[in-house]
Amino acid sequence: MKAGDSIYAYVLWGGGYAEYAVATEGEATAKPKSLNYIEAAAVPLVALTAWQALIDTAKLSAGQTVLIHGGSGGVGSMAIQIAKARGAKVIATASTSNQELLKQLGADVAIDYTKTKFEDVAKDVDVVLDSVGKDTLARSYGVVRKGGIIATLVAEPNQAELDKHGIRGAAISVKPNASELAEITKLIEEKKIKPVVSQVLLLTEAVKAQEQAATHHTRGKIVLKIADEPK
Repeated sequence: MKAGDSIYAYVLWGGGYAEYAVATEGEATAKPKSLNYIEAAAVPLVALTAWQALIDTAKLSAGQTVLIHGGSGGVGSMAIQIAKARGAKVIATASTSNQELLKQLGADVAIDYTKTKFEDVAKDVDVVLDSVGKDTLARSYGVVRKGGIIATLVAEPNQAELDKHGIRGAAISVKPNASELAEITKLIEEKKIKPVVSQVLLLTEAVKAQEQAATHHTRGKIVLKIADEPK
């Protein structure tokens, strides 16, 4: 990268709700040419979270089966696409209104959690990616095959349940990683993954964005627009 290049990054310290932010070389990589700035802004945090959960932690490989809770959310929508690019079979959950989105993202099996218990469909999966927690996490231990893993974004796995089922568990805390973001960029340029942006708000509407995010029913990502695209 050189001065003047368009970049994107997950900025850990200082945050991105600002007109200017400082990113280190270890955090930033070239922005995908196929995405505009709004779309690119929706990628780093959720894509890195999904990558570090599925690839770094769960070691997901081709032919394995993964159950992704909250498949229509920011992390879930990226996780479905990353898992499919990896050659895995994907089972994903979402509400009724998001079933079509799950299929568009590549889910092999879409579960409407308002109508069907996921444990009645998902059996002996290799990996569970949980972004819901509570009862959903508690019911997930029993659907993982022996030796499999639950990666959760919102809680500490219950060690007694892990031991009972002979599985592993991990609590995921995402970290900036320029090299992994570059791998994600390759998948974007190859049209294997794309961000889902449900809403674009102005920086002055950050409170509204946070309130929407707090409902935990946001489709994909909300993006705060700082300025117009550079010419």
